[in-house]
Amino acid sequence: MEFKKINDRRFQCRLDEEDLEDNNISLDDFFKNDTDKIHSLLEVIMEEAEKNIGVTLSGEVMSLQLAPQPDHSILLTVSSGKEDLGNMLRKAGESISKAFSKPEKSNVIKNGEGTFKDAPFETFGDSLDKFELPDAQTDELKKTGQKKKASNVIKAGCGVFRLESLNDFEEMCTVSSRTWGITNALYKNKEDDTYYLVLEKGRCSEEKYRSLLNLLMEYSVFDSSKEERVAFIREHYSVVIGSNAINVVKKYM
Repeated sequence: MEFKKINDRRFQCRLDEEDLEDNNISLDDFFKNDTDKIHSLLEVIMEEAEKNIGVTLSGEVMSLQLAPQPDHSILLTVSSGKEDLGNMLRKAGESISKAFSKPEKSNVIKNGEGTFKDAPFETFGDSLDKFELPDAQTDELKKTGQKKKASNVIKAGCGVFRLESLNDFEEMCTVSSRTWGITNALYKNKEDDTYYLVLEKGRCSEEKYRSLLNLLMEYSVFDSSKEERVAFIREHYSVVIGSNAINVVKKYM
């Protein structure tokens, strides 16, 4: 396991094949939403996080996000939150089952060839960006004259991210680059005092867009990529900053 501390309320953990085998959990278990096994794995991760990076999330209520990586490891972002644990585990299983089209024959996620230790932490989620075949597989397809199947590339639409407080958004804006070619607006749900950042990719480069998504995963929780969800937020939640929210906040930081 590799750990990265984001702040006192959030950290990331990367799991390779050996980590999954040691904890008696496979890709199939995520597909089946086996909450018992996922919960057991989470308990181990919490213990190791406290030992390795000094992060302790008190209580049983937290948020968990899972994202497959290009080297076939799994990146988990764990943070304190308001969501019910059972519901959180269910969503975690659904998230990873959507991210992979089929499980490996061994039912265990295969680690990249010597790439894990050198790989930087990077969020590479199914609904956040394009999830393409590894370069090695792409080269093989070129040699055989085959084309990528549509199922191997998952394209993103708009994106909605949930933040627990305005302070989280301000902290993110402090370290974010100025955004150009990305439509973004900030909304507030007054019922539970949570905030929602709605993004729509415009003319910005894929590299800059991906960089912003990775940064957002450190300070927020991915909520949805569906246009219906965006429409709901715009209709029912209060507008905090209706246009160019990130740059507006950066201007006064």
